[in-house]
Amino acid sequence: MIGGMGSLATAHFLEVLALKCGADRDQDHIPYVALSLPDIPDRSLAISTGSDRPSRKILERARWLESAGCGAIAIPCNTAHFWAPQLKQRLTITLIDLIDATTRAIREQYRHKLPTLRLILLGTNATMEHNLFREGIGSSPANDPAQDLHDLKEEAATLISDVKSGRIVKARRNLSRMIRGIRASYNPDVIVLGCSELSAISGNLSDDEDVIDPIDILAGASIAWWRRNR
Repeated sequence: MIGGMGSLATAHFLEVLALKCGADRDQDHIPYVALSLPDIPDRSLAISTGSDRPSRKILERARWLESAGCGAIAIPCNTAHFWAPQLKQRLTITLIDLIDATTRAIREQYRHKLPTLRLILLGTNATMEHNLFREGIGSSPANDPAQDLHDLKEEAATLISDVKSGRIVKARRNLSRMIRGIRASYNPDVIVLGCSELSAISGNLSDDEDVIDPIDILAGASIAWWRRNR
């Protein structure tokens, strides 16, 4: 697992991984190597400026894990998956793709509403601007709510910053308020928590039928990969 984007989000992913595997004893848990080096440059800023520095750092870490004998790699960062196609081409082991796993889950759960699925994606500026989940889901912009991206992006960016700075109580309260406002204003079918910081503070929100948590899905996909390949 390549972590550090950010550190709390990494810890949250590992907690979810432990809780979802259904183990009764230590020996039943999923083995992993967690590499959390937080010096990877800001992914959203890099995408907006056309820089590939984060992808080069991520690939370097991935190759370390590859050489350590790992059979697959998970990256609990939504925005980092902007570079997933390039990473897959340069690795000889599996990248458990958060975007692919999440879009498959959404297509399965909401197949009766495709292609007119009303989806709100929350995340970093780059994740929202590039709508990293749209292609895999198959929805078109015309079918999305006429959301004011500027306001939603600003709110999401503030929430993410608060989490990274340790203002968890404030961020959790504001995320709940934001979700209520989105439901009232846009009546979406799906709200995707497209940033691992948002997943880390989502609490019971992720149990709601209309809320999708990609980190929870990534943990499930990682467990499924291990069970298929061990």
